[in-house]
Amino acid sequence: MPNYKNFEESDRPRRDAPRKPSLLHEIRDLDERLISMISRRNQLMGKAASKRKEKGLPLADPDQERRIFEIWTTKSADEKFNLKAARRVFEQLNTLAYTCVSHPENRNLPSYSLSPARRPVKVTIDGPCSLFQSQLWMALAAMCSADAKMAPLSVNDQLTSLAKAFNQAGAHLSWEGDTIESRAGEGVSFEDKLVFAGDDPMTMYLVLAFGLKDPGKFKIAGGPVLKQYDSRVLTPILDPLGARLNTLDLQSHGLPARLECGGNLATSVTMLEDSPSKFAAALTLAGWTYPKGLTIKFEEDWAGISDIKDAVEVLSACGIEANLSETECVIPATETFSFPEEPKIALDPELSAAILSLPAFAGGNVTIKGTWPTNSPKAIDALKMLDLGGVDVKVTGTEISSTKGAQPKSVTFDLDQASDLFPIGMALAINSDTQCSLNNIKNVSLFEQGVELLERLGLEYTRTDDGIKIAPGKIQWDEAWNAPTPYFGIALGLMAYIRPGLSIQNPGDLTDLWPRYWTLYNSLPEIDGLKDPQVKDVEDESKSKRRRIKID
Repeated sequence: MPNYKNFEESDRPRRDAPRKPSLLHEIRDLDERLISMISRRNQLMGKAASKRKEKGLPLADPDQERRIFEIWTTKSADEKFNLKAARRVFEQLNTLAYTCVSHPENRNLPSYSLSPARRPVKVTIDGPCSLFQSQLWMALAAMCSADAKMAPLSVNDQLTSLAKAFNQAGAHLSWEGDTIESRAGEGVSFEDKLVFAGDDPMTMYLVLAFGLKDPGKFKIAGGPVLKQYDSRVLTPILDPLGARLNTLDLQSHGLPARLECGGNLATSVTMLEDSPSKFAAALTLAGWTYPKGLTIKFEEDWAGISDIKDAVEVLSACGIEANLSETECVIPATETFSFPEEPKIALDPELSAAILSLPAFAGGNVTIKGTWPTNSPKAIDALKMLDLGGVDVKVTGTEISSTKGAQPKSVTFDLDQASDLFPIGMALAINSDTQCSLNNIKNVSLFEQGVELLERLGLEYTRTDDGIKIAPGKIQWDEAWNAPTPYFGIALGLMAYIRPGLSIQNPGDLTDLWPRYWTLYNSLPEIDGLKDPQVKDVEDESKSKRRRIKID
């Protein structure tokens, strides 16, 4: 757990002299501070890149980079670093910053002012369905070579990239509107293929997991995000499975890479503390295709259990056996399954919770039609957050609705599994106009981004052992902000009810998460069924403007 204690607190006298930190803990502490500084550097480099982008210029400024690298040259000599290696690190850091502003849809939207109508909302909409479950269903449909239709989905770049990746291996996935279809074919095989995974790690995890089942090798490439991915975290998992992921760029641990499978798969694999939970879910989804099945072991209360549980639910709906306990998940090998023609995909608990929080700021009510994933740990934590934040929620078998509840007083949020909702929890805490705490924040980068937002808002805060305490105050605002995650953007939209005129530099990132988000936000306060904006046919529009003039 990261240590967020104030320096003032650590100066207090103690009875026992503190132990000297171990080498591991000292390195981890340094890395936490390093991540925070890199996050701040990304913001500054991204701000400069955004201004160049608005003028139609390249993101990188060679002259600026040359002047910045002068300090690297000096310090590398002082600290006895290899200059060539330092240059590679410098270039990778710059690429990491530029990816934050590389979305072309933002070219004509340098900033977007958020000033919603300050009236009670009355909203009834379908979805949004779980993006993560949608990915699991799509991958399984491809591997089962099933005839199926999945709708309504929040079809975004992540889902289309996943479809393209599996199609490159022989699947037949297509999409139109909010529907993705799978058609039967000759089957999926990754051997000797080159698969492009886009920029979503989950697509890479699913390709790797299903690619393990057969001996052979194939290549996997990706966009800027996956080029920066550190694949070393996967090595302790792939080794027992008789596989090796060899990166093709000797100066990088990301994609492109070649997966070599020996076919000698172990029957069990153990997840470590830093093992990606979504890769564990991908292995769970693919385990039934392995010759002897697969047992995934983990510590009790491991953070990734929620994602594994989602995969187990998808397998169970297809008649594939998977047994999940507190410390392991057993997936026997099988060749029999029953893929439904129209799978039922639950609501996305975190995105739905963000929308359901609207009444806390505007009053009124919100109703989302769909199945609420009642047993999901993320859904449970999301409902706790809404309740503590002053939102009354009612769940039925076909919908979930929310209204404004009692004004909270001195609230403590514990987001735990629903970590993406940290920005929404911050917005609810600020809206409560009382002192609130947010605890159990395990993502250091996310935490530091939240601190930056609080400083921009001019609010007082105190770091605690594992979170932050926010004092009530009046929101201030200066210039547009590049929201580091879509949920920070949603939080800005909610806080605009308190202080109209908050502005965001990257509204397109919210569209990447849910294509209909801005349609929803801009249609408030009253919505009865959310529809995409209609695109007028140019030819029909020109015909409608023609007039008939009668001449006597």
